Amino acid sequence: MSAPPGTRRAARAFIVLLIGLMSLVTAPAPRATAAEAPRFLLVAGTASMNIGVLRVGADATLSPVPGNPFPTGFGVLSLVVAPDGRTVYVPHAGDGTVTGYRLDDAGALHPISGAVAALDGPPTAASIAPDGSHLFVVVGGVPGHVVSFAVDPSGALTPTGAPPVPVDGLSAVGMAAVDPSGRYLNVVTYIGNTMSRFAIGDHGELTPLGATPVELGPVAPRFTPDGRYLYVSNEFGTDLSGFAIGAHGELTRTPGSPYPTGGVPHGAVITTDGRRLYVPNAVGGSIAGFDIHDDGALTPLPGSPYPAPAGTMPGQVALHPDGRHLYLADVLTLHGTTMVHSYSIRPDGSLAPTGAPDTDTGVIMSDGPVVALTP
Repeated sequence: MSAPPGTRRAARAFIVLLIGLMSLVTAPAPRATAAEAPRFLLVAGTASMNIGVLRVGADATLSPVPGNPFPTGFGVLSLVVAPDGRTVYVPHAGDGTVTGYRLDDAGALHPISGAVAALDGPPTAASIAPDGSHLFVVVGGVPGHVVSFAVDPSGALTPTGAPPVPVDGLSAVGMAAVDPSGRYLNVVTYIGNTMSRFAIGDHGELTPLGATPVELGPVAPRFTPDGRYLYVSNEFGTDLSGFAIGAHGELTRTPGSPYPTGGVPHGAVITTDGRRLYVPNAVGGSIAGFDIHDDGALTPLPGSPYPAPAGTMPGQVALHPDGRHLYLADVLTLHGTTMVHSYSIRPDGSLAPTGAPDTDTGVIMSDGPVVALTP
């Protein structure tokens, strides 16, 4: 005997309601949109085998995330954040490996399965392609060389199979950068005065294009966002070298290069509009700021260089995407652990301390390009 129509309708309504309630329970929580995605500042400790992660608030203030700092290998001289803003690669010169981590929305770092690669020497730097498809690692030596890895969507690393390419000069502590087009890799040799250029193939293979002379002690090459100019900090020369980049990656010096910084410069940063450059002076206790002209020449910003806090050795700088804030991380400090200091960028490009308290990263000695801000 069948149930009355009213009973059947009531049963169907109950089932629909039950399914709806179950979907609310089992559906995944909505993911943060790009505008809501949290932003983090990462600072590695060269001497302390860990990575500090600071959350960047909506007002650009900094605070350590829960669990900070996070363990990693020994001798970190470079730290790279992939274009996705959540995949992080860290070469360890002390144990000859490069390791990948996933950064979650709380700011915690988690090792990625398949993202630990053993190398045949101490890795001193890494650089990633703009599309995130390949990672290039500089291995120190006399001469040093560059090896390449394909990056899986999971973040796992696979050797491309391309032979390592030697770096010109004494490259015991080479540093690298891929240009914004993803077509060229440039590697500077800290113990020497050369910059090697390589063309990047479709599968991550590298073709040497020759070497360009630079001043002594070159570190941390930086491209303008449009890929037209390249700047190199010269630690032994207390200045910056500027180069215009030709259609085939060839380099010619910009007018007036090199440019004095007022101290011993570490790695520079360039604003997203390509109009200004800032570089910390590790010896000199300051940050130098420059206008970038249409021909690539640099002229000091008003009041440059800007003093760093007393008792600190400025190491690396990072720019907030809002274009109004800059962060300075120490190499060494009397405080012991690396501190991050916040600056406001005025409309004319000059810098002023924000007055916000300095933020402790919990790591010790941050030397090299070991500071990165997620997109």
